[in-house]
Amino acid sequence: MASVNRQPSTVNGFRGLIGQERAIRLLQQGLKSGRTAHAYLFTGPEGVGKRAVALALAQALNCQHGDAVEEGCGVCLSCRKIAKGLHPDVQVIEPAGPTLKIEQVRELEADAALGPYEGKRKVFVVDGAEKMTEQAANALLKTLEEPPGRTVLVLLSTATSALPLTIVSRCQVVIFSAIPAEALRAYLVGKGIDQTRARLVASFSGGSIGRALSPEMASLAASRDLFLEELGRGLRDGPAAIIELAEKQAKDRERLGQNLEFLSAWLRDLMVAKVSRRREWLVNQDRGEEVARQAEGLRLGAILDGLRTVNAAMDGLTRNANPRLSLEHLLLRLREAAPSGLLQVTA
Repeated sequence: MASVNRQPSTVNGFRGLIGQERAIRLLQQGLKSGRTAHAYLFTGPEGVGKRAVALALAQALNCQHGDAVEEGCGVCLSCRKIAKGLHPDVQVIEPAGPTLKIEQVRELEADAALGPYEGKRKVFVVDGAEKMTEQAANALLKTLEEPPGRTVLVLLSTATSALPLTIVSRCQVVIFSAIPAEALRAYLVGKGIDQTRARLVASFSGGSIGRALSPEMASLAASRDLFLEELGRGLRDGPAAIIELAEKQAKDRERLGQNLEFLSAWLRDLMVAKVSRRREWLVNQDRGEEVARQAEGLRLGAILDGLRTVNAAMDGLTRNANPRLSLEHLLLRLREAAPSGLLQVTA
C-alpha cells in the first residue's frame, strides 16, 4: 500500500509518553477490562503524541506477554516489530497528497477483511483523518458500521469539526491536549538539551513535541534576536519605518505569528524583571541580563500597556483581522507607550 507509513516509531508502550495521562488512562481502562473499542478518534493539536499513543495501543493489543495488559511489554517480538514499523498487522495510513482518497480506504477495507496475519488484532491508524474526501469518508463509514472481527481503527485528527458526524458518532473519542510547557521542558532536558534552551523551546512550541523537535527550533534564539533587533530599530526610527516594517512582517502570516509570540514573551519577561529578581521565571533566560537592564529604564505601566496591545493584536489575527493594519496599530502604540525605546535587543 503506497499510503502506508513504515518508518520506525520508537514507541515502547505508553512509557515515556508525556502530557497525555488522561487519554492513556482511558485507553488502559479499556485494555484491562477487555472492552477495547473497535474504533477510536484521537483528536487534538498536531504534534502532541496522538500517533505515538495509537502505536502504543497497538503494542498493547498485540503484546505476546499476555491478554488484557495495560500496555505492551516493549521487548517481545510483536512489540519490537511495531516499534520498528515492521508488523504486518499494524499500518499507518496517511493522505496521498493533500487528501486521503477513497482508493486508500478501499485498500484498508480489503486488508481488514482478511483478519490478522500473525498478531491478535489488526490495527489501522488513519493519520490526518480530517483530510478524507467525501467519498473516502463514506467508504470508511461502511467499515465502521460493520467492523471486521479482531480489527481496531484509530483515526487521528486535528479538526474533528471537519469530519462527518456519522464518522465521529461511531468512534470512541479520546481528547488530546497541548503538552504543558514544564513537562515539555523536562522532556527536552531528558533528550540532552540544556535547561536554558529547553525552556525557550518549550515556551514557543505551543505544547507540541513535534514542533519542539523540528529543525526550525534549532535557530529559535537567533530568529528571536533578529526580529526583536529589527523591531526595536523600527520603533526608534519613527512612523515611516513602522509602516514599512508592518508591511514587511504582514507578508508572511506564519512567521508573523511566531514573531508576535517572541514579542509577547519579551514584554512578559520585562514585566517579571520589573517586579521580581527571580531570573528562573524568565522565558528568555539566555538574555536575562539584557532583560533586567531594559526593565530598569521602563515604567511598569508602559510594559503592561505594551503587553496588552500585543496580546490584543494576536487575538485579532486569529479572527482574521487585517495583518498590516493590526501591526501598524500595534507598533505605533508600542512607540507611544515608551518613546525612548521599549526594545533594544542586539542580535
